[in-house]
Amino acid sequence: MDIERAGHVRLWRVIAVNLAVLLALALAGELAFGEWIAASSLRQFAVPRNVRVTLTAAPLYPGGRELLYRRDAMGFRGPGIDPARISILTIGGSTTNQLYLPEEATWQAVLERSLRQTGHEAVVANAGVDGQSTVGLIADLELWFPNVPHLKPRVVLAYVGINDVYISGAAVLHVAGAEPSRQVLRDSLRFSTFGRELEQRSALARLWAVGVGSIQASRVRLRHQREDFVHARWTDQPALPVWPPDQMEANLIAYKDRLVHIAGLIEHIGAVPVFVTQSRADFRLQNGRLVGIAAAAGPNGVDQGRALVRFNAATLEVCRYHHVTCLDLATELPFADGDFYDYQHNTPQGAEKIGRWLAGRLAGLV
Repeated sequence: MDIERAGHVRLWRVIAVNLAVLLALALAGELAFGEWIAASSLRQFAVPRNVRVTLTAAPLYPGGRELLYRRDAMGFRGPGIDPARISILTIGGSTTNQLYLPEEATWQAVLERSLRQTGHEAVVANAGVDGQSTVGLIADLELWFPNVPHLKPRVVLAYVGINDVYISGAAVLHVAGAEPSRQVLRDSLRFSTFGRELEQRSALARLWAVGVGSIQASRVRLRHQREDFVHARWTDQPALPVWPPDQMEANLIAYKDRLVHIAGLIEHIGAVPVFVTQSRADFRLQNGRLVGIAAAAGPNGVDQGRALVRFNAATLEVCRYHHVTCLDLATELPFADGDFYDYQHNTPQGAEKIGRWLAGRLAGLV
């Protein structure tokens, strides 16, 4: 009996020692990587900051490799940039962020190199946040960027359209996994006070959030994955009913109102607003017909194409009526095989095309 009791005591001692070691390591990690001692004014917002994580793009496109994904203390992608030096600030969702492209292969990096090669000393910053729509861009301009010291870009480029189709059409198209409440939280940059405080200050809470987010993204098929374009089946038939005209018009009016608001906010900080239309790889025009890649469930390429074409047209309309600069990438820049690894996201080859195309059109503004 005494032997058995002694064994239990030893077991509990081992457990207690291990827990103490784990607690000490956690505390050391929080002090080293958390924000408990010196905190930024940005900590109250859902801005990804002080991120350093290793990813691999090997499964996504030929030549894909391991890469270091970084966001600095102000939330911009990369090792760290002096906000006062930023001349072009790029905002948007995952097609702006380009999570699985190395920093030097993003279209922002190509744009900066191309401008410098033509004698324009531009500094281009990447403020893309996966999943953000124009709702989120308004929050960025009202809450995030005003808290970045000395940020005075000459141009703010908004790469918009795709994510607004998702938030506008979720109820009508029944997009798989769409959760309006989560979208509102991501776009507003706000969470509950305690949750936001913990996530922004605690390194372990941020790590947990990344893991949970990855699982959730996988469940709703939002995680980046390589699509098989070679064996894709194309169709000219939509998978879902056409949007009710009243619903579509209401969505487009709301979208245009947000664009006008964004342009005003950009002009308010003394910058030139530039809107850029977007393309997808799952639809195209073929002999005057819109055809798209068939889908096993949910909207197919025809559905996505019809919607995005309308939203791109709305972007151009806002630019015409409000004298805002628009770059119609969706119409003017042809893409080829190998430029996308899934229906929305570019390979380095595609990003190279975007960066060079933008440089040719922005040179006069910088």
